[in-house]
Amino acid sequence: MELTQATVNDLLDRLGPGAGHLYLPRDLDPQALADLLGGRYGAPRTLVLDGFTDPTADESRGAGLLTPFEGRAVTIRAWAYGDRWIGTGTARDAAGSVRPVLVAARREVLEPLAAAPGEDVDWVRRLIRITGWTDPARRPDMDWAKTEASLGTGLPSDYKRMVETFGEGAFDGFLDLNQGPWADLREDGLLI
Repeated sequence: MELTQATVNDLLDRLGPGAGHLYLPRDLDPQALADLLGGRYGAPRTLVLDGFTDPTADESRGAGLLTPFEGRAVTIRAWAYGDRWIGTGTARDAAGSVRPVLVAARREVLEPLAAAPGEDVDWVRRLIRITGWTDPARRPDMDWAKTEASLGTGLPSDYKRMVETFGEGAFDGFLDLNQGPWADLREDGLLI
């Protein structure tokens, strides 16, 4: 099976809009499929590596992708995309053979906090709710005065709260929060 973005589209169409899984041909390179999905959805989350499941995997972190394999997953990488989790890797089939797989599961997406007309919107609070963020602030000790002095300009307060709250990383492996070094900030801006 030749892997192209069109092939990936066909495979995802076979899974349908909700949950499902496919055992793929044995000659398919699971890493090549993961690379194509990564090009589409960003950086993956590793749920299973060498048969060991990430202990933090739960329903909000893609565990629904593992249900069809009943402990037979060997390697599974996952991407959050809208109201779905998309995963690929390898799993043992009913005969015990390790085969490439593609799997999808439903993903609960929380609604952003509503704002009344004319009310100020607290975008960071909305982002915390949408992502289900419960961790403590990652960079609460940022020296914004020093950073802004080196840039020669002030930074938006929402941006500073996002950096303080979330730290390094990306949202759904797609939207990166540019955090520096700010002195090397390119034309991309603060969000990439």
